[in-house]
Amino acid sequence: MLWTLWRAILFDFWRLLILSAAVLVTVVAFAATVKPLADGKLTADQAIRFMRYAIPPMLAYTLPFAGGFAATLAYHRFVVENEVTAAHAGGIGHRKILLPALASGMLLAGGLMYLNDRVIPNYLLSMERMITRDFARLMVNSLRQGEAARIGNTEIHADLVEERRPEPGSPAREQFLLAGVGMVESDGEGRVNIDGTARRAWILLMPTWALGDEDRARIGDEADTAVIVKFIDVTVYRAGAPQTAEQLVLPAIPIASVFRDNPKFYSGARLREIAVNPDLMSNVDRQRAGLARTLGASRAYAGFAEDLRRARPIVLNAPDGSGVRVLGMRLRSEGRWWVIDPLDESGLVEVEVRGPDGRSDRLTARTARLGLQTAAENDPLADRSAAGSSRFVLELAGVRLLGAGTEIAQTAYRDLWPAEDPTADLLGLSSPELIEIARADPAAQSHGSGVPQAIREVERVIDYVQGKILAKQHERWALSASCVVMVVLGAVMAMHLKQTTPLVIYLWSFFPALASLIVLQSGQQMINNRGGIGVFVLWSGVVSLAILTVVVYRRMARL
Repeated sequence: MLWTLWRAILFDFWRLLILSAAVLVTVVAFAATVKPLADGKLTADQAIRFMRYAIPPMLAYTLPFAGGFAATLAYHRFVVENEVTAAHAGGIGHRKILLPALASGMLLAGGLMYLNDRVIPNYLLSMERMITRDFARLMVNSLRQGEAARIGNTEIHADLVEERRPEPGSPAREQFLLAGVGMVESDGEGRVNIDGTARRAWILLMPTWALGDEDRARIGDEADTAVIVKFIDVTVYRAGAPQTAEQLVLPAIPIASVFRDNPKFYSGARLREIAVNPDLMSNVDRQRAGLARTLGASRAYAGFAEDLRRARPIVLNAPDGSGVRVLGMRLRSEGRWWVIDPLDESGLVEVEVRGPDGRSDRLTARTARLGLQTAAENDPLADRSAAGSSRFVLELAGVRLLGAGTEIAQTAYRDLWPAEDPTADLLGLSSPELIEIARADPAAQSHGSGVPQAIREVERVIDYVQGKILAKQHERWALSASCVVMVVLGAVMAMHLKQTTPLVIYLWSFFPALASLIVLQSGQQMINNRGGIGVFVLWSGVVSLAILTVVVYRRMARL
């Protein structure tokens, strides 16, 4: 009799579970697709594909509720048909009757854990690839609607957009021709660096293997696809002064790199690997590279100071093959700038500028300042070779060209790097190695070097990533555990409230389960800010739901 009862309960439960889970996950996946579809960012066929990719990730949230609903209906039917009463009369207690619910909940928990650990991240990566392939088309749709399209730090407007088929043999996956183009480039804080216009422009979606060596080195394995924007007949306005060029190509922008910065897109094995080596995360690796460049600049400054102390000139190279040699007394810090003191009582710094053709000009300057070039000072019209080097700016004031007698109030030489640049070797080190080296370097710890701030930033991002990984791991475990609790709670509620309608019974378990899920998500967010207390909050929702299940069961058992 017991096996017959269990088979009947399990058959009803799994039949209802499959039906309710299918309905719930379809509704939730459609809800996730509505907004981008209504905004015109997805076409009808793209929306269907997006829904198909979204269904497995939505199971992580719908499966526990579907399990609770199926358990409520299955056990309620057995109660109202007096089969539970008959089982009691035959000597079968409540615990044995609830065993199918417990076993089913544990099976669901194991399945959900496998989905979260292996399957769902793969589907999220499929969504990434879909977004990557359709990125240019979505951007073009925005341009056609009169909206601005943003690529990196550049905002683009266009009067006309046409799709053009790539030429045979071209590596471009998609390409679009823009006419009547306006562009605005801003820095990370929203300040406008340059604005300009172009007669036309090309937007090309390229595989990273087809990019130049510099772009591939800069992007690394961050993405397998990148967007290149090429402006034709460009006029750029900088400080009100126009600057023209036949062609301007923006640095390649990797697409959807945000996916690499979020642990939810990684399997459990990958998360454990990242926890050991956080540099695998692109946001950590960017800070690591920033620390390497800052430390390299600090060592370069120390080398410059030593050169001047030994009466040797500071030697700097430029992308076009030219170079600058500066000779002064010593190097001293003034904030982010390093001032080169004059050689003698004349108050002049000697400068030699070597052109690409090998011709040299000798200059003198009353003031010479050397500083690390910031992102806002990068010139989009400049050659971007030696991208791994620390870039410097040399500012000269009171400049006089020897032999000519002419004087220039101020001039600057940008995109310079040391003849012996220590940055390249430092870029190959991991974050812990860089931090250890930087802390052991007295010059790097000096005021104004920027290295202590760079170390703190690397450690902050590593702590953030470790917190995100911890939160994601506990979220996956807690969601799996909630399957067991919700299924058993639904069954217990159905047996306890046997005189009530199924919908009302399910609401008595649904709202506590919903509150548990909200607490779980809140705890996941708290882990990043407060560490261990976030883990406690995350699990408190599931534990509270389990306590409610035990309380209801004990009350039912006494009846």
